[in-house]
Amino acid sequence: MEKWKYKSLKWIHRIREEDYNNTANLSPKELIEKTRKAAENIAKELDLETSHSNIPSKR
Repeated sequence: MEKWKYKSLKWIHRIREEDYNNTANLSPKELIEKTRKAAENIAKELDLETSHSNIPSKR
């Protein structure tokens, strides 16, 4: 019996597992930086404008 009933679920979970394996050894700060850079690259490829909200600093 298959673990996932639908091919889309099988695909989603395979991608999630690959992503986890590629980032499991990163600190939260490193993961955020990697994610931010990837998002900026995709936005640039798609010719999208980005906006940065003001995030309050630690108190």
